[in-house]
Amino acid sequence: MNLEMTFDDFKSKTMKDQPDQKPNRKKAEGPHFLSSRWWYPTAVTLGILCLGLLVTLIMLTVQLLQVSDLLKQQQANLTNQEIILEGQILAQKQAEKSSQESERELKETIETLNQKLDENSKKQMELHHQNLNLQEALRKAANFSEIHPANKCSFQFPILDGVVSEETQQRMALGGWLSFDAPLV
Repeated sequence: MNLEMTFDDFKSKTMKDQPDQKPNRKKAEGPHFLSSRWWYPTAVTLGILCLGLLVTLIMLTVQLLQVSDLLKQQQANLTNQEIILEGQILAQKQAEKSSQESERELKETIETLNQKLDENSKKQMELHHQNLNLQEALRKAANFSEIHPANKCSFQFPILDGVVSEETQQRMALGGWLSFDAPLV
């Protein structure tokens, strides 16, 4: 086989292989396009574009996964915050309930103390009145403790004059008791 081929041989052979060629010298479409000088740069360009699209698709997928993970984390954080907030609300309600209970108990204690104070005030007023009455009685008794002008005996009881003997009156003045055996006047 002859490896040397001339341009004319190549040209004639190429022309024989292209029976579909039209008279206006347009090239036929099909496998002859692959032999065109634009095929290689076009294929490289398309390959680069496909590779770029593939890389872009991978990057977008990674970003989408990151955003998805971030959304899951934020959802978990929101859930935790809701749980914490519910706990705080529950604690606040319990504190309010406890505060209301304490306030109610304090009011009851104050009412009880006021009642006791009123009772003590009434008792003190009674004691004060009794003290005043006793002072009045002591003052009257001091007035009557003078020597009775009739018999010159101390501690006379004018009410008993004429009813009880002088001897019984003296015994009563000294702390004795009036008995039914006492001689009446």
